[in-house]
Amino acid sequence: MAGIGRSVEGYLFLTEEDADIAKEEIERINFISSKMKEDNPQAILAVYNRMIQNKTFITPVGQEYLRTLRDYLYKSAQIPDDQISDIPLIVSYADALKKGNEPAKRKQPERRRKSYKKEYQGALIVIAVLVVMVGAMFTIALNSDVPNILNYKTALENEYASWEQDLYEREAELREKEEALGIY
Repeated sequence: MAGIGRSVEGYLFLTEEDADIAKEEIERINFISSKMKEDNPQAILAVYNRMIQNKTFITPVGQEYLRTLRDYLYKSAQIPDDQISDIPLIVSYADALKKGNEPAKRKQPERRRKSYKKEYQGALIVIAVLVVMVGAMFTIALNSDVPNILNYKTALENEYASWEQDLYEREAELREKEEALGIY
């Protein structure tokens, strides 16, 4: 009983993933069956065709359900046979015969070796641009008139020096006016 977890509705699947897909399809079948009214062949035809277009069922479990719906639609006198779509199969059985009854294995995508040289060169360019931008920001900050963290001390000293110079000039004017008026 090696494949007990991979058996679903009498089908033994190659992998657990395939069995899980079949179990999900059973849940979809139960949901669709609970919502579908069997007395309306036109609605069943619309649902059937939409399931085929959307590839809702891909495992034999789902294909079997589509087959029962297809048989029901063929038996219905209200639906012309040419409106009923065939059930598409997404499995190639010729490949299975060529391999001598070996189960089809999924191919691993080829891994390409990455060329890190281009990525390294791109990173160097980005780093160079960022260094230039940081240098430009420091240059702008040092040369601006607005006090900032780099030049706040000199900016404040210059401002206080100009105030002091202005005060000395005003005091000199006041003394001249006092002397002219004779006030001491």
